[in-house]
This record gives sequence, C-alpha cells and structure tokens, in this order.
Amino acid sequence: MTLTGQFEVPATSEAGIDFTNTQSTEVIYTFTANGTWSSDVNNPNLECTAEGLASLHPLIQDGLKQGWPDMGNYTKYPKNAIYGLVAQNLTTGEVTDVGKKATLVLKPGQTLRFAMNDLFWDYGNNKGSLKVSWSGVSLVPKVLQFDGDSDYVTLPAMNVNYAGGLTVEAWVWYDAFRHWSRVIDLGNGAQSDNIVLANSGTTAKFDLSIYKGGAGQDFTSPSAVLELGKWMHLAGTLDPAGNAVLYKNGQPIATSKLQVPNNINRTKNYIGKSNWGSDQDFKGKMAEVRVWNRARTQAEIQADMSKRLTGKEAGLVGCWPLNDVRVDGSALKVSDLTGNFPGTVTGAVLVEDSALPVR
Repeated sequence: MTLTGQFEVPATSEAGIDFTNTQSTEVIYTFTANGTWSSDVNNPNLECTAEGLASLHPLIQDGLKQGWPDMGNYTKYPKNAIYGLVAQNLTTGEVTDVGKKATLVLKPGQTLRFAMNDLFWDYGNNKGSLKVSWSGVSLVPKVLQFDGDSDYVTLPAMNVNYAGGLTVEAWVWYDAFRHWSRVIDLGNGAQSDNIVLANSGTTAKFDLSIYKGGAGQDFTSPSAVLELGKWMHLAGTLDPAGNAVLYKNGQPIATSKLQVPNNINRTKNYIGKSNWGSDQDFKGKMAEVRVWNRARTQAEIQADMSKRLTGKEAGLVGCWPLNDVRVDGSALKVSDLTGNFPGTVTGAVLVEDSALPVR
C-alpha cells in the first residue's frame, strides 16, 4: 500500500510541524522538500533551500564560517546542518538532516517534528516556508502460504557436512496438524539419509528425525507443544556428540540423543513436503527457514530468531526468508540469502502477514 501527502513548514515556526505514522504497521517514508526560506527577512542573500547553509552562494558561506566559526553551536540542533530542514523523532530523540530528500522508517504512532535548524532565538526574523511532499510504503511482512495440497518448495541438491553439528529452524503457523507434515525434509527419498523437522503424526508434538542411511531415529517432544493459528519459532539442534535439543520460541522443550547425519549429497530436498508418499503436505504459513552446519546455542537462537539475517553468518548453510517470489523463466523462485540453494515454488503463494514477529 502506497501512501502520499504534503505539508508545509513555515520558517517562523520554532515548534515545527509534526508528522505521525498513523498506520498500524511500520512504514518507510520518503520526504522531498521544495521551496526557499530566509533566516533574515531583510537580507535576500540568506535565502536558502532545505539544504540550508550549503545552498547559499559560496562567498556567503565562507563569510559566515569565517566570521562566526562556532555558529552551529547556537542553532536549535547543534549537530545538524545549519539552516537545513531537519526531522526529530519524538520517540527516539534522533534528529535527521532532511535536506532536499530523506527516507525514514517510522513505527506505528511515531512522530517526526520538522523544523528549520535556525539560531534558537531568531525564528521570528525568518520568512518563507518549505513544502514537503511525502510518500510511504507499508512494511507489512510477506510470508509463504501452503494450502496442504501439493504446495511446497523444492531445494536443489545439498552436499553439506554436518559432522560439526546441525541446527534447523523456522517460523511456522499451522492451520492443521496433517500427517507428518514437514517444515523441511532433506534427503535422497524416503528413509534415505533424511533430516526432518515436522509435527509427529497428526499430533501437536514436535519432531526432529535423523536418518543415517536407511536407519532412522525420531526425537519427539513428550508433550503437544505446537499450536494452531499462531506464529511459533521452532528449532532443533544436534551437536557432534549427538546431543539434541528442541526449542519453541527460543526456549528448550526437550533434550535427547540422536545420531549425527552422514556426510552425503542430498538430492531430494523440500520445504513443506515429505520424501514419504504416505505423508501429507504442510498446511499453514512459513517464514525464515534456516539450516546451519553447527549446533546453535539458546542465546544465539534467541538473538536472531526475530531479525532478518544477511546470509553471511558463520555456519549458515541455507536461509530462505520466504518473503519474495520471483519469476525465472517458467519457474517461480524463492531466494536463499546465502546464494547457495534457491528454491522452486510449487503451488504455495505469497501473502501479507503483519503478525509475523520478524523485522
């Protein structure tokens, strides 16, 4: 959703003009200022734009700087551009030089105060005004929605060594607990070196399974910890000694012993789909699916689970935010922030979701 508007900042107003984000989500705003104003109603040589002192004739600039070198200390905002248009975030206190154009992100309810950065005692001697045009784009997160009927993401072959450990994590919203519906399944077919994160059977129990060759071990939470109709951050970790931990929303819910996966190339890899034909596809929404080749600590999981990654984090094998879908020939693709394993979408669709707690 694109928002637009305009307001005027009078040069004589020391209090400035307030602009508030009235949307229920974060919005990225671009402000563009036009017009001129003067810090001295009787001196046409001091007429400037929103860029302030920098927009004056070079000789005027030099004269002011040489005649009053500490002039900036006497402006309302001493750390910002003299005579420039500034915006102060009334929540954080941060003051930004707007100049001719600036882009700022505002949380719901946050207010910017726009004013000329004049000498703090001299606003009554000003003339003119600046017109500020603005546009805003609501930063509603997008996620991938799966309808449970042949909706999934296919990942390319992944030849990754997990001898140093393993972490699989994702933000998940279940609309139903379908039979062994997968968050992720990395393997070479059914019961063939699989790494699986799923709900157990048709229950609300959380499961991490590791297959070594054809022999599988399931680690299932002792209680039904999964919930319908809400976002949950789920993670399973496994260290080189076989110590496994299941986490929900950054809190450990169970520990166990599991075998460490074979170092092998896995060629049948999916988000939202099982390698077993008897299992059902995932029904709900997913975001920020991540695979690491090390066991992350609880502190690391908590620190990163609600923020976007760069893709360059140590040990990160694959990171699929699932917040974009692009056309690539006849296929629909989702990005892997590491650049290693972009996915191909079948059926699933991109939807807005303001409830996702990731920014």
